[in-house]
Amino acid sequence: MIEKTAQTRLPSLATITLAFVIVSAIVGLGMAYVLISERARAFEEASLQRALETRTRGIQMAIAQALHREWGSLAAMRQQVSGQTPAELQERLNSIVGDGDIVSWAGFAEPDGTVIAASNGLLLGQNVGERPWFREGLKGPFAGDVHEAVLLASLLPQTSEPLRFIDFAVPVDDGTGGVRGVLGVHLNASWIKRVIDELADALNVDIVIVGATGGISVSSVPDLPDLSGLASLQRARTGAIGASLEQWPDDQAYFTLTVPELTYQDLPKFGWNIVARIDGQAATVPAREMSNY
Repeated sequence: MIEKTAQTRLPSLATITLAFVIVSAIVGLGMAYVLISERARAFEEASLQRALETRTRGIQMAIAQALHREWGSLAAMRQQVSGQTPAELQERLNSIVGDGDIVSWAGFAEPDGTVIAASNGLLLGQNVGERPWFREGLKGPFAGDVHEAVLLASLLPQTSEPLRFIDFAVPVDDGTGGVRGVLGVHLNASWIKRVIDELADALNVDIVIVGATGGISVSSVPDLPDLSGLASLQRARTGAIGASLEQWPDDQAYFTLTVPELTYQDLPKFGWNIVARIDGQAATVPAREMSNY
């Protein structure tokens, strides 16, 4: 009697088959959901990368165009100064500097490094032979990375931040195949920072420019922390292109992209590489929303 009761409690073959089918369906649906989710996330991250790259390239182009306008002014003056007197040069250099908002200083130095004409007479008669802009300018067109003011630090109006410059320099032909001297300008680094800040704000992207020596030249990120441990910074220092989702020192996740310096017309290169970042939460935004992000 006991044996018969136990036998009646066993599930039937149909029940077992149905249970197997249900469990298999649940497992299959779960696996499909994981696979679809992973593919959707990969697609969204790829879409974000393309969007971030497009915005970053746009920022690069705008920066290059702004710098090229100043480079064009210097190159145009180079063609006109070979026969001018120091007094005439002085006038031209004053006009290039204007109110000093973009160009902080402009000058012309002879081959031995002596400044014979300069905006507002600053550094007139001094020797700049050891300054990188002059040494490199003797060799050919030169663009120098952001650096703090040295000779001009105490001569220009002081600001709340240390004076920093970006250099442009070109050799001037003496008409006989030799070099008459070097024409150089110091662009105000705060001007190019304003340009970058405005572009970054308009496109909702943070920009960090890594200089040729691996340091941070300019950044739209306020109070930028130490980035030495970031993979994106290491990529930028080698000029590599890459994208990743990474944790920054502020404990926030950001989707980052690194791109090398853009070649633009005849503008000399500074040796800059760019790290662009956007809030990592954007990686979970559906691809169809990326154009409005």
